[in-house]
Formats: sequence, C-alpha cells, structure tokens
Amino acid sequence: MKFDLNFGLDKRRKIIAASGILSLGLLSTQLVPFYLTYKFIYGLTFLAYLLSLWALWEGVSKLKAVVLMILPTFFALAVASYYFLLPVRWLTRLPVAAVFAVTFYTLLLSQNVFNVASIRTIPLYRAASTTVFILTLLTSYLLFNVMFSFNMFFVWNGVWVFLISFPLILHVVWSIDMEGLSSLVLVYSLLLSLVLAEAGLALSFWPISHTMASLVLSTLLFVTLGISTHALRDRLGRGVAWEYAGWGIVVFLIAVVATSWTG
Repeated sequence: MKFDLNFGLDKRRKIIAASGILSLGLLSTQLVPFYLTYKFIYGLTFLAYLLSLWALWEGVSKLKAVVLMILPTFFALAVASYYFLLPVRWLTRLPVAAVFAVTFYTLLLSQNVFNVASIRTIPLYRAASTTVFILTLLTSYLLFNVMFSFNMFFVWNGVWVFLISFPLILHVVWSIDMEGLSSLVLVYSLLLSLVLAEAGLALSFWPISHTMASLVLSTLLFVTLGISTHALRDRLGRGVAWEYAGWGIVVFLIAVVATSWTG
C-alpha cells in the first residue's frame, strides 16, 4: 500500500494547512522557556522549509527546491525572531500570528505562481512578483532589526547583512526569468548584497536607532533591487529611476533628522 504524502489534499488546502501549522507554532512561543528560544526559532524555520516544499511539491525541481523556498523560509525566520521581541501577552502576539498566517498563505500562493509560470505564461505573474517584492522588503527589515538588536561588532554587522541580503536578492532576481542560476543572476545578487553589506558597516558607526537603521537598509534594498529588476526587464526609464531614488532620499533625510547627534 502506497503512503500518500498529500493526505488527500489538493495544493490550495496544503498551503492552508502549512500556514495554519506554522501560525500555531508561532503562538506556542508563549509556552517556550527562554533558554529554548534559539532552538525553537531554528526548528520553526526548518519546519517552514519542509511545509513549503510539501505544499508546492508538484513540479518543483531540485533548483526550485532551494531557490523557490528561500523567501518562505526567511520570512518564517524573520517573524519568529522578531516575535520574541514583542511583549509577552496574548493581546499583542495573537493578532501578529493571525496576520502571519494570512501573509504566509499569500506568499505560498505567489511562490506557486512562480512555480507554474516557469513552465507556462500565466496572468497572475505580475501580482505574484509585486507580492514577493514587498514581502522581501518586509523580511529584510525584520531580520535587520533583529540583527542590530544584538549590538555586534561592526564587521559582523556587514557579514550578516550580506548573508541576509544575498539569498533574498537572489530569489527576486531569479524570479524574473526563472531559467536557472545564470552568471548574470549571481553577479547582480552578489553586487547588490555587497552594497547592502557596506551600508550595514557604515550604519554601525551612525548614532541611529535599530529601527531606523533597519529602515534605511530596507529602503536601500528597495531602491537598488527595484532599479535592477526594471533594468533586467528592459523597463528602466529616467522616471522610474527617479521614483525609486526619491523614496531613498526621503528616508535618508528622515534618518538624519531622527538621529541623536549629541548622544
């Protein structure tokens, strides 16, 4: 008798099940002792990868099993890590877990669109790309915020910004054509990640709050990645470039004004 790993569920129901299980896992952090915090985060992150792979299993190649699962895994890691920074009360964490469930469900639907779009053209690709781009920025912001909260040596800030940025950027750049990890995809991902890492190093010396530093880095990711993806799609014009640059300038000015230069 052959065991059915789908448990009789279609793809949409598997996505719902995966989102529900992970949100319950997130809620259970209320019951986890503090000394088990890191182990729990790692376990929930690994579970997110396995459940995402299970939900999207049909048509997933070896390459997609890695690249396509980057954002769901990193998003779960970001929310789980940031979740422990929230006040320990149900009134705060219950709504966050509910929002996480809905967002993760939307994310897996978008990843499923990418999975299908790599085989044939479908009209939902643009909406999925927008969703993934926004969630990439949100994921980076949460991870940068958690990273800065450790108050590490400036060199480690640069290293961790690179390690966080590279997979997220790689996923977005790959999703443009989804024809494999070409040298162009790797070079773009590497260069943009190095730019973010250098900015992370610079922010380590700036007397700025963790929240604002994370916002500056995420905005830089928004600007560089947005311009790069438009360039790769041959849609980059002067107006588009200035639109992205304008948002970057606004956030930078806000950061300067919000900085406590007197300590």
